[in-house]
Amino acid sequence: MTPLTTNMIADTSDVYDAIKAIEKQRLLFPAFEEAYRRIIRIHKMALAGNRPRHLMILGPSGAGKSSVLEEYVRYFPVIEESEFRRIPVLLVEIKSSPTVRSVAEDILKAMGVPMAYRGSVNEKTDRVISSLQKLKVELLMLDEVQHLLGANKRSFGSNNETEWLKTLLNQIEIPVVLAGLPYGQALLSTNEQLRRRLDGVHHLTPFSVEDEDSAANFAGVISWFDSEIHGGTPIGLHEGDMLYRLFYATNGLIGYLSKLLIGAMEIRLEHGKKAVENWMLEESFRQNLWAEGVGALNPFHKKFVRRQLNKVNELFATTAFSAIAASAT
Repeated sequence: MTPLTTNMIADTSDVYDAIKAIEKQRLLFPAFEEAYRRIIRIHKMALAGNRPRHLMILGPSGAGKSSVLEEYVRYFPVIEESEFRRIPVLLVEIKSSPTVRSVAEDILKAMGVPMAYRGSVNEKTDRVISSLQKLKVELLMLDEVQHLLGANKRSFGSNNETEWLKTLLNQIEIPVVLAGLPYGQALLSTNEQLRRRLDGVHHLTPFSVEDEDSAANFAGVISWFDSEIHGGTPIGLHEGDMLYRLFYATNGLIGYLSKLLIGAMEIRLEHGKKAVENWMLEESFRQNLWAEGVGALNPFHKKFVRRQLNKVNELFATTAFSAIAASAT
């Protein structure tokens, strides 16, 4: 076995710089742009003095929800001045298995409030409200809101966490973006006021190849990545049956497509090749998406049969919890 050396690390620095440059970019596909515009709408309406409206953005993992939020908050950095600090847009991720205490604490931490862990639930809630006001937060974005619904069917509906969220939204009087998996829409059944003040639900759905228009949209996304991972000279990655192989490898999810193609680019650069080859895609799929995706279960293998990888224990199989959650919405 060859030992790791400083030279080995130095030799790969250019590779990772190239990867970082692509990962920092955002592909503004239509559904992404629409979600972005809808966030702008509720933000600007509140700044103009209108009653705050809320927005829900839903989609499966890898559809781009978190990227939309991250891209929006990037344009509203924290303002540090000598006598005060402002956070125009606050992004908070709801952790799995949350409690009211932990959610309040996470919001306080996101604002940089010292000793966020101290105090009772009521005291933490009061600090959340006062800190949002003090730091002049204009828009609150909560990611992974489906976690508030709990981890079993009995949790769907009103619980301590959803009731707390309802109370918080009533008191802070700023627009809120709620983002999460599709079953997060069940939050609306627990909160009539939220439904009434909602500016709508925006769904980020996977790309499809079911018809010509859908396939053309997916091909356009692949072409963008194709150009990026080949230094501006695409090789036609969407041509022939490759469009369908890429679809089955990613289930039409842009997050998975990005991991797959950037991973293939890394392999290409490490081997000093000019273009991504089929074996690189096969290896990237196994390394970056599904370790068990070998042989006939790898969309880039010669024995692969064109189909979605959604059977039991496969990459895109429906989990037992997802099925329960879907039935509760």
